[in-house]
Amino acid sequence: MSDFACRRLARPLAVSLAAFALAAGAQAAPVVYAQVQPGAQVDFQATQMGVNMKGHFGTVHAQVHFAPQELQSSSVQVTVDAASVDAGSSQTDQLLRGADWLDAKADPQARFVSTRWSAAGPGRYWVDGNFTVRGATHALRVLVSTHAQGKALAMDADFKLQRTAWGLGSGSWADTSVVAADIPVQVHLVVAP
Repeated sequence: MSDFACRRLARPLAVSLAAFALAAGAQAAPVVYAQVQPGAQVDFQATQMGVNMKGHFGTVHAQVHFAPQELQSSSVQVTVDAASVDAGSSQTDQLLRGADWLDAKADPQARFVSTRWSAAGPGRYWVDGNFTVRGATHALRVLVSTHAQGKALAMDADFKLQRTAWGLGSGSWADTSVVAADIPVQVHLVVAP
């Protein structure tokens, strides 16, 4: 084969290989979930004198940058408006907004800000971060489970908050025989690419 014929054959082959490489690179690009869908939820439970009480926060804000293949670049911040607490009774809600519990006037928002993500099995991740409420900030580790919802991704976290570490329930409420020390919390987010 002549040198000219080899060059003629090599050009389309090189173009085809370059196009294939670009297509493969585009398919291999990691998916990043950063669009939080409406309907974020933060629910909680408490046990007072052996009786369970459930509640939630009506106003939840979330910012997410979740890259499953690049966990070091992932982050999440979830903020709730303390005054939006709803425990099913206006009297209880007023108490929870007050100085003994959430102290919504002095510190209107409670927030979790992640500092590190690590894999914990298929679709599960440990998320370390800082949780702030009532002006107190402490480290908190949360296990997050994920599952696909079409092109979106549901993210769920269930954890127990040791309320006394943040001063939740001061005065006569500090007694853990009156209100249990553990406050189970559930967070649900749906994020899309």
